Amino acid sequence: MRKTLALIMFMLFAGAQTALGYDIAVVKSGNETPMAQVVRAFAGKLVHLLPARGGKTVEPYRFQEIDLSENPIKSAVEQQILEARPDLILTVGRSALLAVRDISEIPIVFLLVVAPEIIIKDHDNITGVNLDIPAGLQFDELSRLLPAARRIGVIYNTEHSALDIQQARRDRPDLQFVALNAQSTREVPALLDELSGRVDLIWLQPDVTVTTPQILESYFNFSFQNKIPVLAFSEKYLKSGAAIVVTFDLDAMGEQAAVMAARILLGTPVSGVPPADITRVKTIVNPKVAKKLQLDITEKTSQ
Repeated sequence: MRKTLALIMFMLFAGAQTALGYDIAVVKSGNETPMAQVVRAFAGKLVHLLPARGGKTVEPYRFQEIDLSENPIKSAVEQQILEARPDLILTVGRSALLAVRDISEIPIVFLLVVAPEIIIKDHDNITGVNLDIPAGLQFDELSRLLPAARRIGVIYNTEHSALDIQQARRDRPDLQFVALNAQSTREVPALLDELSGRVDLIWLQPDVTVTTPQILESYFNFSFQNKIPVLAFSEKYLKSGAAIVVTFDLDAMGEQAAVMAARILLGTPVSGVPPADITRVKTIVNPKVAKKLQLDITEKTSQ
């Protein structure tokens, strides 16, 4: 009898411990490498942030992954999540956030979403890490590598990038921004000619009007002809001729989202954990281009 009672108590106790773990639904827009990388970073950081609420052998969290490339039906995803009743939903990619944004009773943390403010408007249970590189971080890195670069040339479209230019001027009043507005892609080559002799560097914007694949060659031709480096926002431009890239640090983004998730899971309302800009970037110097442009790079990093 005592053995039976002891066994029942052990099973109840173990069951109670297991029930105390955190359940997290991970909804991914696909299975691309960047998405898998941020999820790994999120999980690795979270395990160190959340205290185990049961015994030492109990995992403090459990993941259930949903890949929209395999299960793209929004209603089915919603039903699967609502039936599982996780403590938190992590979404990776724009379509993943769109698939679950109507779930209002579970906190949602997003990653890798362009213009998330459009999606999360009027949803007070959603937060995450913005997919923007603050101008201040970009030019802090530039000053570290090329402190002599003071005159920054940038071609932009008012509708898409005016706020980025304003923010850059506020963040770095010590730099001179020579900003020329392009109403169409066709205007870019002529505007580049206007920058000749007036700038120390070209700042490439993630602006669909001024960085189409057809026009990018104009930037790099200008760069080589005038020995003016291009500062870009994506690693893919290194092969084209960018001298410096300041881009997203996927591991840092995943860890930043984990910190936000942990705060929510430990009791902070989602409203108290607002969407945040990234706090760390990855900087890459293209050594071949730097040599060709005769740049005196203060600190070189490998490509």
